[in-house]
Amino acid sequence: MSASLGGLIKDYRVQKNLSQLEIAFALGWKEPSRLSRIEQGRVSNPPRELIDRIIEVMDLKEEEKNHLLLIGNYLPTQEEIEKIRKEVNPIINNWPYPAYVLDFSWRFLAWNERTSWVYEITEKAKPQIIKNMNRTIEMVFNPQFIQNRLLDGKELEKWHESLLQKLILFKFNQQARTKELWYRDFISQMMDNELFTHLWPKARLSKEIAELDKYERKSIVNIRNTKSRLEFHIFKVPLLLDPRFEIDFHVPTNQNTHAQFKNSKHGKNLPP
Repeated sequence: MSASLGGLIKDYRVQKNLSQLEIAFALGWKEPSRLSRIEQGRVSNPPRELIDRIIEVMDLKEEEKNHLLLIGNYLPTQEEIEKIRKEVNPIINNWPYPAYVLDFSWRFLAWNERTSWVYEITEKAKPQIIKNMNRTIEMVFNPQFIQNRLLDGKELEKWHESLLQKLILFKFNQQARTKELWYRDFISQMMDNELFTHLWPKARLSKEIAELDKYERKSIVNIRNTKSRLEFHIFKVPLLLDPRFEIDFHVPTNQNTHAQFKNSKHGKNLPP
């Protein structure tokens, strides 16, 4: 499959034995030159409304449509986000540890109660987080985030190193999207954050960072006992039918972290 929007449109069109002329006529165009330019990448990405019409004309399957939208860097609509929330809520709510949903721009879209318990998301804050759909970069750089507020000394230095790695991974993930309006607006907004402004110029891409794209290890201050730490493996799993979204599943790295959950209100169904 092609790695460009136009190339993928052509791939799907050829697979379905459709000519450029057939699609052009179905779209109400008199001739296929516009579609040809799109397929060749000679024009900027078409507006989402046109892509939706092309998808409909080619009668793409759900998985094909979502892959095309991902390659084209089209942010999920509010309707699509609500649909994903309904589909994944049973999955993340049945996960015994923290689990949350991100889109490819790292917007924080849904999470389970274990996530709220670990990351100190209060009932009062939930509606605003759901409404704003903050990106995780914005959340972890907030001075009030538990790590920024409670760590000091060498632990704080180590946390800043992990934030730098997160920025490098963000740059790696968004390499093809740096000209998108949402990306430019977000980076501009984050420049008001002193720590972000300090670390962003140091975030240089490396081959090794790709390894963090599907897995990371994280240590979080235990808000109920600030001298202890909750240690997790985090596995990042794209949704099969819509890879614009992923679920980040937390798994304890040690018995102590597991015991913290076992002894909490969330530990009823956990093994010993």
